[in-house]
Amino acid sequence: MTSLAARLARPEILALPPFDIAAQANGAFGPDAIRLDANENPYPPLSDGAFAAGLNRYPEPRPARLTQAMAALWGVAPEALVVTRGADDAIDILVRAFCRPGEDAVSICTPTFSAYAHFAKLQGARVVEAKLDGDFDFDADAFLAAVRDEPRLKLAFLCSPNNPTGNAIDPAEVLRVADALPETIVVLDEAYLDFADVTSLAAEAARRPNLVVLKTLSKAFGLAGARVGALIGAPELVAIAARALPPYPLPSLSIEAAMAALTPARRPLHLQRIARIKAERARLAPILACSPVVTKVRNGGGNFLFLEVEAPEALAAKLHALGIRVRFRPNAAPGGLRLTVGTEAENEAALAAFGVAEGAVPVRRGEAVRETRETKIAVAVDLDRATPRSIDTGIPFYDHMLDQVAAHGGFSLLLSCEGDLEIDAHHSVEDCAIAFGTALSRALGERRGIGRFGFALPMDEAEAQVLIDLSGRPYSLFEGSFAATHIGAYPTQMTQHVFRSLADSLGAAIHVRVTGENDHHKTEACFKAFGRALAQAVAREGDAQAIRSTKGML
Repeated sequence: MTSLAARLARPEILALPPFDIAAQANGAFGPDAIRLDANENPYPPLSDGAFAAGLNRYPEPRPARLTQAMAALWGVAPEALVVTRGADDAIDILVRAFCRPGEDAVSICTPTFSAYAHFAKLQGARVVEAKLDGDFDFDADAFLAAVRDEPRLKLAFLCSPNNPTGNAIDPAEVLRVADALPETIVVLDEAYLDFADVTSLAAEAARRPNLVVLKTLSKAFGLAGARVGALIGAPELVAIAARALPPYPLPSLSIEAAMAALTPARRPLHLQRIARIKAERARLAPILACSPVVTKVRNGGGNFLFLEVEAPEALAAKLHALGIRVRFRPNAAPGGLRLTVGTEAENEAALAAFGVAEGAVPVRRGEAVRETRETKIAVAVDLDRATPRSIDTGIPFYDHMLDQVAAHGGFSLLLSCEGDLEIDAHHSVEDCAIAFGTALSRALGERRGIGRFGFALPMDEAEAQVLIDLSGRPYSLFEGSFAATHIGAYPTQMTQHVFRSLADSLGAAIHVRVTGENDHHKTEACFKAFGRALAQAVAREGDAQAIRSTKGML
């Protein structure tokens, strides 16, 4: 029996053979094969950049590693996913694969993402509009009534959360529409789903013949410039749509950028950034509602707010003069404006432009990613929040020690490490300390308004004294010794090394002195004392702009 995808596809697409140049290559040798098949230049480009290596070769037409990583991210089989140049590309190939010019139609729910209608019109397909309700919510019954009399409706685009309004669609309603339109492919765009409390239908799309889900790494993973997205659906549908792709859809640089972003060690940082954006969105909404030029604020599920403003032309001129770019959407609502949630500094500039500046205290957050042949580490520090704390170095005792630093220092710490523990713990312990110190240094910025110095700690029979000077000048002094070689998998000799690595990467003088009988107590006392001393040193003190140095800088 012919599948739905084959029945709906353009005959011109079905006439094309599956196009995968890589399938013709000698896979037995992989990257070691002598590549004399693609008319490539055998010499790398004359560039000293780190990314230059390999650019003289064509990228994989269907990047297998990236496909597997993205499939794992969204919980589907690799054959149910094709990597595209952003979600825009997925929209384009769906329309080109299934819509014949002048004959077939697509439906959209207005106001929504303009690319759906844009690519349909480029292909010569008709566009059927079904309006969202007065609150920009999706009404499944009204939508089905609007498309009921369209006999050649090939694609039905739904966006959840919707761009530009942020409204999310109940997944059950999406499935109801798919059930009601068995001869139409329902395309659910989940570009902004990471910022909403809605369940993804990616896994469901891989099982259903007429449901497709679009994904992107542009929003939650910060890769808008790399243009990496995905189309998820039943394997046969995905394979047919992929025939509309060019031979080499993604540049090598985009593939490598996406692979780096999807490293498991970085996942906690991505989740923290998403949480930060959602928190900022919630903070900004009531403040903007007090603006004299704002009549309505919609706080939906994306990484943006949808505003309705008075005198949009005057506001546009003001924002232009201030160098603040927003997206006006008069087709969505009179005075409609989509405001993306930016960094805290960018958001404060926007609040000032809307006449509701708060004069917020600058946040003190720092992130660091360290990747070598030995370790892959991602760290995030927030000096002004006590939570969350999550440490995974692969060495349980070391996790406990770093958690003691953050707990007694009173700050949030996320740290994830994939290290070569099959060799030993040395590289992971050292590199985690370097990355941690780097993140702390970035969180401190210019080190204005802090106490600079820290002191402290007895623990049972052990006594540890830690002195800190956040001077910007690294120096490490460690006095103490350990009888045991290890505490669990943690090598005690690395304790001195940890504080030296922290001193170097943090830019601080760190003096540690420890005495006692029990090596567990002595080690833990060092880390706890460091946390207490650090809490004193980074604490805000007096003038927020003051620098505790007669030099005028640290």
